[in-house]
Amino acid sequence: MDNSAAVPARTAGSVGAAADRAAMTTHGRDPEPDRTSLPERRSADAPPASAWQRVVCVVLGMCVEHVAALRSRLAACLALRCCDGSLRETRRWARAHRVPWDPLEGGLRALGARCDCEALEVVERE
Repeated sequence: MDNSAAVPARTAGSVGAAADRAAMTTHGRDPEPDRTSLPERRSADAPPASAWQRVVCVVLGMCVEHVAALRSRLAACLALRCCDGSLRETRRWARAHRVPWDPLEGGLRALGARCDCEALEVVERE
């Protein structure tokens, strides 16, 4: 006895067939979600990042917490002594936090920072 007549066949274009494919391969999720749609990681008491802060994070390749730590370090160092025209304190901070220097330096230069005081201006901007 043939039971194929009892179960309606699903065509490739039917809604049920698309749902079956999604359930079998990705469990209903996009297999390659767009990075911009991923939720941002932030602590519960941190205020939402401004648009500029998000740009800084992307260009520098760092999370919001690292940018905040860099901002604090530069503000403290520059409060004690004048800027010497280099990214010396930024480099020291990057080494201590194991942040790759070349992408960080390139990002800061792309945002117009050539020294520590200019780097501080970039990361402080709202």
